[in-house]
Amino acid sequence: MRISIAFLLLACSLWAPVAKAQLPARDLTVELRQIEDRADEGSSYRAGPADGGQTLVPQKIQVRNGQKAQLRMNLSVPMQWVEAVQAPSANSGASVKQALQWFDVGQTVTVTPRWPGGNRAATVELEVQQANMATRSNADMPSQSRSQISSTVTAPLAQWVTIAATGPAPARQGSYSSAGGGEVRRLLQIRVLVP
Repeated sequence: MRISIAFLLLACSLWAPVAKAQLPARDLTVELRQIEDRADEGSSYRAGPADGGQTLVPQKIQVRNGQKAQLRMNLSVPMQWVEAVQAPSANSGASVKQALQWFDVGQTVTVTPRWPGGNRAATVELEVQQANMATRSNADMPSQSRSQISSTVTAPLAQWVTIAATGPAPARQGSYSSAGGGEVRRLLQIRVLVP
């Protein structure tokens, strides 16, 4: 029995370096931005400010190769409400007890970049947690909802990679429409840099 356990330990120790390749010991810069998709600018007319389509100031974070980092874009919103109203008797005044509740709104993006070195692309594990607050009809307090998504993308160095999109799909080239463009397509992009 001792021989088989020793053989198993030796096999595991020989297999471990092969299974987990050594990453270069470097700090990486991970950038996150949200832009408006302007792929159809050549064939359409858009009214509005010419700001380059930037809707979110790019966020940058330094992270060790293979380690986790978080970007938080959160806001705490206070809501004051009446918890109870009491009147001890018909001839006395009523007392009001108020309460304060905080709601979290925003996103937290966790990134884990893994860059094998050289000119090869990095692999980035993403986890996005989102908290929303929505008003409800015939309700005293808004509802709080939370969602979480995870993904892994390949990101060539120094290139913006789209990781999520909202809004209508882009129009096919050569197609025209007189319909109003009320909803804008927005892209969430990530970029990995090796300083």
